[in-house]
Amino acid sequence: MESVGELLRKERESQGKTIEDVAKATKMSVLVLQAIEDDRFSVLPAPVYVKGHLRTYARFLELDEDEIVEKYMRFTQQQEPDELDEWDAVEIELQEQSREAGRRWIWMAVAAVVVIVAVVLVVRWTNRPPAPEIAANTTQEVPLVTEPVSEAAWVDTMIEVHGLELMVVARERVYVAVSVDGERVSELTLDEGERRRWEGVEEFILFVGTGEALELYLNGEYLGVAGSGRGPVEDLVVTEDGMSR
Repeated sequence: MESVGELLRKERESQGKTIEDVAKATKMSVLVLQAIEDDRFSVLPAPVYVKGHLRTYARFLELDEDEIVEKYMRFTQQQEPDELDEWDAVEIELQEQSREAGRRWIWMAVAAVVVIVAVVLVVRWTNRPPAPEIAANTTQEVPLVTEPVSEAAWVDTMIEVHGLELMVVARERVYVAVSVDGERVSELTLDEGERRRWEGVEEFILFVGTGEALELYLNGEYLGVAGSGRGPVEDLVVTEDGMSR
C-alpha cells in the first residue's frame, strides 16, 4: 500500500514542483518536508504538529486534507511500540506533563474567582445601609426603597478559561525573547532543531533575532515562520486568532 509520504512526493513531482518550491510557498522547512516524504515521522515533533504539517502540504497540492491525515494515522497505527524511538517517548511524556499543568492552572483560576466573589459579597453585606425602623403603634406603610445594583459590583462566576500553548522550533541558531500575558518569561538562544513551549491565557509577544529562523505553532496548528527575512522581528503578537506583527 502506498504510504502518505510516497503519495505526497508523487503528487508533487507530477505537478512539476520541487521540494524547495513547497518550502517557499508553505514556509515549512526543507528538512521537515523531506522527513514527511520519507515517512520518517519519528524525527518530527508530536503527532498533533505532524498533522498540521500534513494539512498544510496537502492544501498546497490541492489534495483532501482529511484523507491525508487519516492515511498518516493508519500508518502510525501499524507501527509496533518498539519502533518508537527515544524522541517519541520524551514527546509523549512532555505532552502528559503539559496537559496536567494546564488542568492545575484551570482549577487554580476557578478557585481564585470563587474567592473574589466571596470577598465582594462580604464587603457589600458589611457596608449595606441599616434597615429603617418602624414604630410599633403606627400603621403607616413604609415605602420599599430599592437601591440600584452597580454593574461594577457584579462579578460573573462563569468565567471561561481559555488555555493557549505556543511552541517554537528553531530552523537555525536564533535568539528569542518571550512575554506571556504581559510578563517577560524567557530570553534564550535556540540551536537548530531545538524547540520550546510556553502556556498562557491571552497572548504571547516575541522578539526574534532572525525572522525566518523560527517556526511557530499554536495549540498544535502551524502558524508559519516569525518573519520572511534575515532581520529581527519585534513585537510579534500571537493570540488565539493567530499571529500579527
